Amino acid sequence: MRVLSPRFYKRETEIVARELLGCRLVRVIDGVRLSGRIVETEAYLGIDDPACHTFGDRRTPRTKSMYLPGGHAYVYFIYGMHFCFNVVTRTEREPEAVLIRAIQPEEGIDEMMRRRKATGKSKAKSVSALTNGPAKLCQALGIDRSCDGLTLEGPEIFIERGSRKIVESEIHASPRVGVDYAGVAATWPLRFRV
Repeated sequence: MRVLSPRFYKRETEIVARELLGCRLVRVIDGVRLSGRIVETEAYLGIDDPACHTFGDRRTPRTKSMYLPGGHAYVYFIYGMHFCFNVVTRTEREPEAVLIRAIQPEEGIDEMMRRRKATGKSKAKSVSALTNGPAKLCQALGIDRSCDGLTLEGPEIFIERGSRKIVESEIHASPRVGVDYAGVAATWPLRFRV
């Protein structure tokens, strides 16, 4: 499969969030490929989006990678216990990103299971439940702050084109999860699922 080029990410964030559906997120650790098809995303629209970490052009050590050009990883720690993986979009002047909320595991499933069990948090009853949340997929793929700011061209982490393009009729849009603090922005339909 072909790795997505930086040009893919430098477009409107909502479009990138939709077109990432069906693509394959790949993490390579010690030569082992762990991957899954992206099935859920959320778009965060930068300085004008009260739900975004860069709202109001906020610049902190945590958000530093959001100010990289599209095609980099933004990984942050939440609730003092979980990592979340985002794809930076647009340009250095437009700090926007797409949160990868869920993947359907494809390669390295045994290793993903081992990683989830090692955290003491694996209650996955099925393969799809192994990575059906942003924290779960980070645990399963070994994504942590060491991935923050990495280019998505590899070799440690990258996204490949899917085997087929997801058509608009297959995409369900709804409000984002866990952003009630963002006022009216909490109702924006920027969560996308296959």
